[in-house]
Amino acid sequence: METIVYRRKKLEVKTIPKGTLLFRLVKKPEDDVRGVPLPDGTRCMTPNQNVFFYPNPFVGKLALGIWIKDFKRVTVYKLVRDVKVLWLLTPSKNTRLDKNTKRNFLKRCSKVPQGCLPKPRAAYDPCLSDTIIKKYPDIVGMVGISVNDAGRLKENLKRNTTRKIRKYMKPATDGTGTESVPELILHPLSQRPQKDMIVHEGDVLENNYQKIGEYKLADEEVLRNLLDKAKFNPDTFFYEL
Repeated sequence: METIVYRRKKLEVKTIPKGTLLFRLVKKPEDDVRGVPLPDGTRCMTPNQNVFFYPNPFVGKLALGIWIKDFKRVTVYKLVRDVKVLWLLTPSKNTRLDKNTKRNFLKRCSKVPQGCLPKPRAAYDPCLSDTIIKKYPDIVGMVGISVNDAGRLKENLKRNTTRKIRKYMKPATDGTGTESVPELILHPLSQRPQKDMIVHEGDVLENNYQKIGEYKLADEEVLRNLLDKAKFNPDTFFYEL
């Protein structure tokens, strides 16, 4: 693990290796790789474009509660290159909650420029400061724990006694002492752009990940078989092919 310095504060950076599996509940997977659709048929890609992934396909339906009632399928991606991310888990003292403090490396996403996006970003999501993006464009994401997701996951796991699913819940701990399955927040591109990008149909993008499959959430046996063929990496808390 390497470190960078932001306003005299040390930030830990870890490399998540090529071949890492990423799981996401999403209705339009193309938005994850090409940006947010705009009314004129183009797409918007901002410096702070965030795509959220879990280490296994079962976390989402247990951690997101009512937000996933309309999602029946899980999309599986694979990293096609090594990616550098801010490490917001122990031994780092930094966490996703740092977005709530002033003059920090993280901000609430509602506080960063909306740019070409058709609607404002969510206040509860963390985004990187402009300074970090400009100085370290190769840092394309972060790994940390969402406190709200952690609470819902814990409660739902109490009600879900299926050991077949529980064995894939590999918890991490952050600087607040919160223990839960971590989440990877990743920019779609190998280098963060320094300004908004308008993506046209046919544009070739250098993505960090590619879609390798889409499965019904109800097909737990199929999803378990996929994970059983992969290898868990305790250094990243994600599975790898």
